[in-house]
Amino acid sequence: MRLYLIICAALLAGCGHRSATVPPDLLTPCPGWLGARPATEGGLMRAAAAERAGRICANGKLAAVAGVLK
Repeated sequence: MRLYLIICAALLAGCGHRSATVPPDLLTPCPGWLGARPATEGGLMRAAAAERAGRICANGKLAAVAGVLK
């Protein structure tokens, strides 16, 4: 995902008349579930919540990059 963000930012920054600088903190990966495979229903719920939080973080960063590049 991080490589995709870097490539998109580089390609989009080359378009247009003014150059855009994307802050480096927007290019860092968002953490998701890093634990072992969940074995219980509670563990599955924690893993799903962690993945959701990671997706929300990544979508927020994509929106911020889009705002910088506009």
